[in-house]
Amino acid sequence: MKTLPQILLTTLIIAAALQGVAAQPPAGSRLPPDENKCATCHGNKDLWEGDTLRLYVSAESLAHDVHRRLGVNCHDCHGGDPKSLQPGDAHATDVGKGEGGVVAFRPLADVRKLCGLCHTDQETELRKGMHAKAEKKDPSGDGTVLACGRCHGVLQDGKFSAKVHGMRSVRDEQSPAFLDHQVRICGGCHEEHLETYNQSVHGLGLSELGLMVTASCADCHGAHAIYLAADDRSTLYSTKVAATCGKCHRFIEERIQKSVHGRGNGAGSLAARVAPGGKERRKPSCTDCHQRHDLADPKSTVFRVLLPNRCGNCHGELSDQYAMSIHGELTALGYGPGAKCSDCHGAHDILPTSDPSSRLYYDTTLPASQSSRMQTCLPCHPHAAGSFLEFDPHADYTDPQRDPVLYWVYMGLLTLLFSVFGFFGAHSALWSVRSLIHVLLHGRPKALAPGAVAYLRFGSFHRVAHTLMLISFLGLALTGLPLKYSYQDWAKVLAHLLGGFESTKIWHRVFGVFNFVCLATYLLRMAWHLVNGRRNGTSWRNVVFGPDSPVPNLRDLTDFLKMIRWFLGLGPKPTFERWSYWEKFDFWGACTDVVIIGFTGLILWFPNLFCTFLPGKTLNIAKVIHSTQALLATGFVFAIHFFNTHFRPDKFPMDLSVLTGLVSEDELREERPEYLARIREKRLGQIEAAGLKEANLEYIERTRQEGKLNEVRATVPSRKGLWLIMLGGFVALAVGLSLLVGMILAGIGG
Repeated sequence: MKTLPQILLTTLIIAAALQGVAAQPPAGSRLPPDENKCATCHGNKDLWEGDTLRLYVSAESLAHDVHRRLGVNCHDCHGGDPKSLQPGDAHATDVGKGEGGVVAFRPLADVRKLCGLCHTDQETELRKGMHAKAEKKDPSGDGTVLACGRCHGVLQDGKFSAKVHGMRSVRDEQSPAFLDHQVRICGGCHEEHLETYNQSVHGLGLSELGLMVTASCADCHGAHAIYLAADDRSTLYSTKVAATCGKCHRFIEERIQKSVHGRGNGAGSLAARVAPGGKERRKPSCTDCHQRHDLADPKSTVFRVLLPNRCGNCHGELSDQYAMSIHGELTALGYGPGAKCSDCHGAHDILPTSDPSSRLYYDTTLPASQSSRMQTCLPCHPHAAGSFLEFDPHADYTDPQRDPVLYWVYMGLLTLLFSVFGFFGAHSALWSVRSLIHVLLHGRPKALAPGAVAYLRFGSFHRVAHTLMLISFLGLALTGLPLKYSYQDWAKVLAHLLGGFESTKIWHRVFGVFNFVCLATYLLRMAWHLVNGRRNGTSWRNVVFGPDSPVPNLRDLTDFLKMIRWFLGLGPKPTFERWSYWEKFDFWGACTDVVIIGFTGLILWFPNLFCTFLPGKTLNIAKVIHSTQALLATGFVFAIHFFNTHFRPDKFPMDLSVLTGLVSEDELREERPEYLARIREKRLGQIEAAGLKEANLEYIERTRQEGKLNEVRATVPSRKGLWLIMLGGFVALAVGLSLLVGMILAGIGG
């Protein structure tokens, strides 16, 4: 006579052979309730107490039990004679063997083996999966990892129990294996994944929206046959994951199969060639982009910001090129709306750009408005002109083969940058050493003192214009450098503090307009002086190249050569007129920067306008010029200009002349004696002319003897006033130097 396990196994094998499908668990003995005497004792709670209370099985717990409903009775699992009330007959006499050979279990591991007599496929899958490996590492060795009741137990008072009586169907919402309970059951061991799952689009769909169709653990990993994703038996293996996700995302799977990532041998399989701009030969699949359990909503900023890096896992070179673009810089700063890979190439329906169905297809023989590429660009650039389509979002100014024009423009700017910093860096270093020696030997000229008399060097126009230029320049640096160094942590923090790109782009443009206004005002004032000088009979040459003009002249070359001789200890310290050669260089350098950086900034600000009469490649060139020239300008001001003005030993820690407009007589006498003599003579000449006109010879003589030059002399502000002015100056210096440190660190870090 065959035992029950043999009968069950034979039934399963025959059913599988005949039906060609996975074998289903058989029904139980279907014993009528009135013939099952087990409940007489085990259904009476009064008979059990203390440690034996665990032997009590209530009728309520069995009311919805899936096994009970299918006809499985007590003896089908426990053995013994269910029709007898005699303990010796009712219970299996041999621990480990029951009536008919059925397992009479004690250890938890035997529970799984017992369940496997009917649930053969599930038990086999479970033994081969990751949980079996975990059980081997379990120091207790009691089989708790694979025990069926651990996942299919009972839900009581909102808590899970490993009890096997009262098990419900996995489709029953009271079952621990039901959708939301299943997540908690798995999370009991996989706590780190539970936390990330709860924040994922699937987890939020379950907890926030109550979606019954959202994916839970078993939907992706399988219920019993759970393997590592790298195992080709896993439902998350690269060639299988698309089908796994396609159970819910059917139409997306169909799009992937038609795309470059799926056509041919399917998503996740070996590609015929290396991915463009990369080294990978494997086609990507769902989990390459939608990684881990922390699946963010594809429309969320979190997902969009991370997407280019995920695409870069296969398309490394293209990803690096994208990072150089304005789109990539914005993405590095965490700006979600900036164009990402999927915005241009598509998400699941990516096709080669040569394919007419591609979103980036561009047939130059047809009007631009009819191209797919234009339709892709229009959502962000609604007024894009035809030549805008020539813009290269993956332009690489470091690659002479890809775009030689862009490369040589960049190399020219780089040469200029290193030349300027090399020349003036050496100039500042020599000056620092020689000036320190001079100060140690001769001391420093007396600086401004509260309440003392000083000469007015910078009038109100110069002070106001310089202040506006200072504010706008620092504003441009604060709002522009974070974009230039978007990959640096300090840049991301600074951009966040300033309100993100939505805020900085507005302020950057406002400060840029201020720069243009300052430049225009300076040039108009110079033109007025030119016209006014000619009206007063001054020659063109004297107006343009005279000592009061900022235009470089022959004297500047002579002063520079004298300065070099002094640096080398070959001559005395030179003196200067109203404007020194380095001040003129600073002035005209700033004017040039405003023109170059400002004009290219306008091109980037209004790309659609400029593309109506310029080729789209102009945008790439303007981006490189604007960025690199701005780097030169900010670096020069924060390093060279700050040293020339404030940090050289004879001026440290700050030169207040341009902030107060005043210079002490001692400083003028040592640094600009000719200028001091000239303004004295000029004022005395004015006094003399006024005195002769009024026939007041006594006034003229008294003025000459006393040396009163009231109109070119003024009283230095109080100590409190000086401290307030210095505070403003120190704030500007601190901002500039902090940005300079960030630029240097970025340069060192590459």
